[in-house]
Amino acid sequence: MNSLRNLSLSLLLAAAGHAAVLRGLVVEAQTGKALARALVVVQPVSGGNGATQSVRTNPNGIFLFPPMPAGAYLVTASRRAFAPVQYGQKGWKGSGVPVVLEEANETNLRIALPRYGAITGRIVDENDVGLPEHDVIAYRNTRPPVMVAKATTDDRGVYRIFGLEPGPYVVRAATKLYDDGGYLPAFYKDSPTVESARPVEVVLDQDVPDITIRPSPGRLYNVAGTVYNPGNPRVQTTVTLVSDMGSESVTTESNGRYKFTPVAPGKYELYAMAFGGRTQGVTAAFQQMEIDRDQTETNLTMRPEPEVQFVFEDTRGAPLDGSPVQVLARQKQLSGDSAPQFLRLVNNRLTFVPGRWEFYYAFYVAQFTGPTRETRRGERADGWNETVLNQATPTVKFVLSTSPGAIHGVVANAARDKVSGVPVFLEPYDVEARRRAGELRSTRTDVHGQFQFTGLAPGGYRIVSTFEFQMPDAATMEAAGALVIKVEEGIDLPLELLRYVGR
Repeated sequence: MNSLRNLSLSLLLAAAGHAAVLRGLVVEAQTGKALARALVVVQPVSGGNGATQSVRTNPNGIFLFPPMPAGAYLVTASRRAFAPVQYGQKGWKGSGVPVVLEEANETNLRIALPRYGAITGRIVDENDVGLPEHDVIAYRNTRPPVMVAKATTDDRGVYRIFGLEPGPYVVRAATKLYDDGGYLPAFYKDSPTVESARPVEVVLDQDVPDITIRPSPGRLYNVAGTVYNPGNPRVQTTVTLVSDMGSESVTTESNGRYKFTPVAPGKYELYAMAFGGRTQGVTAAFQQMEIDRDQTETNLTMRPEPEVQFVFEDTRGAPLDGSPVQVLARQKQLSGDSAPQFLRLVNNRLTFVPGRWEFYYAFYVAQFTGPTRETRRGERADGWNETVLNQATPTVKFVLSTSPGAIHGVVANAARDKVSGVPVFLEPYDVEARRRAGELRSTRTDVHGQFQFTGLAPGGYRIVSTFEFQMPDAATMEAAGALVIKVEEGIDLPLELLRYVGR
């Protein structure tokens, strides 16, 4: 068997000439069993001669790439229900280390994939009797909490929420209306509010057991009303009720009435949307509300979606063409932010669903102005800027600099050797308040250990280069001793960074 393997490898190397061969095995971390049909991706470090390729493992968990140019590559393996792994990463938050392939040589890797974590427990009444068919939800322990996964209890009140990344979660029993009464939502450990909930720490390859929640019986409130659509009164409308714990959607009846499952008291947002065909187009409505009693006449009047006019100017007030760099937008709701999306503006205009939105322009933004927001002097506008769109034709204005700042440099190790393929993280930083002031940016060094960031607003930043993590939060940047720097308008700042190595 080994002789056949060596013969086939020799033939492969002969056919490849001076190319390199990469092969390996993907296994389950807990058992060491081979993982069939796992996806393995190789990506060359910037500046190399190779191309990004992918293959799947065979029934024995083995993968083999076609011959490729020698050089440094990042290797990632993934499979459904398992956490993806970059070869060489340290722990869940680590970044992969490039694999150096040499000419006319075989490189053999072994990659172990851990399963995602899970939370198990029971939902019980005041007498510790299991509650059947009760929804249980796991949220990331952020503010607002972000819903990640949910489960429903069986006839014993037992649940299991799986597919969870490592980290802290808050677990919540949802509202439930049984024939004999309702139950208010409750967090583990028997807390009515997220502020006093006890976080549950999830790790890979393990179940967190015995997370039992006892929701309290209580009054739930009815939310209902009528949707009025003057242009098309018969069109069916989708109405969505959103809280910081999630959302529920219903469709209107023929008379325009809608009704939600009874809800707990609190702050909510109400969205409505209808599509009336080519002639009518999309109509929508948005309303913020506080529920502390039955509200069965919450009526909504539909209007055409607001069409936003985007204006781009330089710092002297001269108009600019905003098309070379795209605008990002994301909708903000009580339940969290939507995924960012690039906008395809037509004559610098675009329609939006009414509600709260944030806009980001991938360039040095000196000032932002929207219907309900304007950045003040000294306030940074080079991040996400929130405004409320509920007017017929609101205007969003970006004031841009024609000479943004930049950073370039190299990363070296303790021996002063240049490090290729290592992540570099750049964080907008408020030096006086000692807090993150915008979105984290990242890149990797090229084959010569070089990196670059462009389009930067002037101000304070923190920068660090390391394989120790993938997307560090502000506390992690602090613990890693990130270098505090100042970027000035029109200046390309040179840096030499020492790669950070964790203890």
